[in-house]
Amino acid sequence: MLAEYELNRERDENVFVLSEADGVCPMHFHRKIEVMYVLEGNKKIVAAGKEITLGADNVFFANSYEMHSYADCPDSKQIIIVFPNRMLGAFYDEFGDKLPLGNVIDDTEFCRGILPYFRAFCEEKDSKLIAQGYCDLLLGSVMKKIGVREGTKDRQNFVDSLLAYINENYAEDITLESMAEHFGYSKYYFSRMFNDALGTSLTDYVSAVRLMHALDIMRRTGCTVSEAALESGFSSLPTFYRVLKKNYDYKSVKELL
Repeated sequence: MLAEYELNRERDENVFVLSEADGVCPMHFHRKIEVMYVLEGNKKIVAAGKEITLGADNVFFANSYEMHSYADCPDSKQIIIVFPNRMLGAFYDEFGDKLPLGNVIDDTEFCRGILPYFRAFCEEKDSKLIAQGYCDLLLGSVMKKIGVREGTKDRQNFVDSLLAYINENYAEDITLESMAEHFGYSKYYFSRMFNDALGTSLTDYVSAVRLMHALDIMRRTGCTVSEAALESGFSSLPTFYRVLKKNYDYKSVKELL
């Protein structure tokens, strides 16, 4: 499953809150931290390449740069919070180079115990000092419950460098060998670092970036699918459509434009 890097959300330092509603979004990721509390019903999501169904009084945690999507579940209600980077200084200081041992907390008693933190944050999100306190309390409680392991050293800067390089060179012939050489690692070690940091392969991620740019070119210029695909680095039109179907499960480009 591929994902879109939400660059526009990286520039937005406002808090995003959805409460008492059903949140729906396609596969995406961002540097920010996202948490969900399921209030009612079952909520279907995809995270870490797996389809997951959360029940009421379950919590979902999406780490920085972790790909995730939310299916349409009309009978479910959630609280969803996306914490902006300006609020995550303490979180990155403690957990920046670590990875959570999971995404879901299904301990009902624990989840009900931290529900007041979700509600209080939503109510106080416009008060910087109080909101920061609830942010730290909520994320600290979630990470302590999930547990962590050591990840890529200086993970944030490593991923930032990867994304910047790929965004500048996506139309070129990017390979595991060329990326590993550029960053000064063996291809096997680099492949493991990339998968560890982003939860997907280099090939899948580059394909997602190319698809995003091809769709953007078509929206802006009205050019043909073939022209946009080749300009964005796809080797052929069949490859473009294979990536399109894998990413969006749509039969026609028109459904996205």
